[in-house]
Amino acid sequence: MQTLSLFDVPTAPKPAAKRRRAPLALGELPVSSVPAAYDREHLYSPKANTAALVDHRPGDQFPPLPVSPSGPKAWGSWWRTEASVATPDYLGLETGDVITVVDAGTATVVSTCRLGAVVRYELPPCEWRDQAHAKRYVTARNQFGHWY
Repeated sequence: MQTLSLFDVPTAPKPAAKRRRAPLALGELPVSSVPAAYDREHLYSPKANTAALVDHRPGDQFPPLPVSPSGPKAWGSWWRTEASVATPDYLGLETGDVITVVDAGTATVVSTCRLGAVVRYELPPCEWRDQAHAKRYVTARNQFGHWY
């Protein structure tokens, strides 16, 4: 019979590491939950008003995002019911992916929605702010593979 002593530490299995995915080749349309288009060397998700004008791959779960209305109440409703709906990916980006962002260096994808992907990136040291990181949306990738 085995007894536990004060210094026995149970060994828990390590969580499975997220598999590293190869970045999507430039010019290739990703399999995504949102529509994907490649136009003038930029990858983006076309909105409803431009989807009919460009060749695009339909989204697996969502049609093109409707155009945002004007007016604060209508826009707020559109944001809650259309644009900020969570998705499993955005143009191939998934939560936890590390990407390069124009003017921000590398960033980590925090979440994805129909409008884009929220990324978190490190800010340079500065005595005027108390935050070390910032977040922003990225909605497109340029011909060099950097998101903006």
